[in-house]
Formats: sequence, C-alpha cells, structure tokens
Amino acid sequence: VNLFNLLKTSLESIPSFIELSGTLVSGMGEGAYYMSLKGYTKQFKSKIGYIPFPGTLNVKLEKKEYVEALKQLTALDGVKIDGFSDGKRTYGWVKCFMCKLNGKIPCELILLERTHHDYSIIELISETEIRKKANLKNGSEISIKILV
Repeated sequence: VNLFNLLKTSLESIPSFIELSGTLVSGMGEGAYYMSLKGYTKQFKSKIGYIPFPGTLNVKLEKKEYVEALKQLTALDGVKIDGFSDGKRTYGWVKCFMCKLNGKIPCELILLERTHHDYSIIELISETEIRKKANLKNGSEISIKILV
C-alpha cells in the first residue's frame, strides 16, 4: 500500500505546465512570411483553431534552466503542423504548445524543424499582434506559462 501511495503521489506531482521568463527581442522579420504561407495557415486554422497574426514574438531566455526546460519540450508532441512542399521548396514542421504570456494573453510557443535560433530564443504566435496587445517593446520582461 505504501508503494502504491508513493507512486500515486509522485505521478500526480508532475507539473502540467512549464514556466519560463525572458526578454523581448527583435527577430529577423522572417516569421511573417512563413506564418502566412497557405500550407501552414490551413493547418493552423484546423489544428489550433485560428490563423496566427503574421509574425512571431521572439523572447530571449536568460536562465540556463529555462533553456534546458525548452529542450525537454522538444520530446513532447504538442500540436504538429506538418511540413509541406510548394513544388519549389520544402517547409519544415512546426510544433505548437498552448501557453499564456504574462498570465493573460493566450498564445502558442512554436518549435520549428528549421530555425536560425538556438534554444535560448523562443518564438510565440497568437491570433492578435501580441506586441501591441500587451504594449511590449524590446527589452520588456515576459513570463510564459506553457501547458503540457
């Protein structure tokens, strides 16, 4: 009975979310192009329920443990947007993880099959322009609660 209770307690204590924080930084401006490709937008609409604002919000993770937590996230499925080809080139998959920015703005953290960033930069997408909605600028401190 003790073993059962111990296992039950340890299994129930697995967090259902991961919290990260970092600083808003500028991206390379490529997110808007990729987020608006039809091969992605059709899947976003059917799999996460909306077509994202064209562009991503880039957050620089300051702490090593946040970078490690993000690496662990890559092992989880998330909502997978499949890669595709337009006949000229191929585009990689995108994994979406539902999250809340600063405790209130619903968004998705996206992991990309192909990216120029290392794990210290995360990208967020949302139905609305997060930067404007939350009145953020480069250097703003941001908290992200990822539901897993």
